Amino acid sequence: MRTIASALDRNTAHEAWDWITYGYKEAEEALRSREAATFALTQQDTHIEWIIRPVTFLPLAHRESRRLPACAEQFSCHTTHKIARHQANDLSSPS
Repeated sequence: MRTIASALDRNTAHEAWDWITYGYKEAEEALRSREAATFALTQQDTHIEWIIRPVTFLPLAHRESRRLPACAEQFSCHTTHKIARHQANDLSSPS
């Protein structure tokens, strides 16, 4: 939001900064109550809307899997998953 706010016209930027400063509290409260929350901005002919919904479960890729998604290397713990990947490779290579 802060990045987008810097590119907005003055009035719309004020709306964004007001939400950043105070409005997010309503969104937090809605999520605590397991409800969705929205925030929208309109500048000229562009309308941007954020919808925040509570989730119960987010599936994650198992780090020891042989077929990790492409993004796995971007967000990795450099000490644990490489060890697990090498171990998996050792198991799959013929002896």
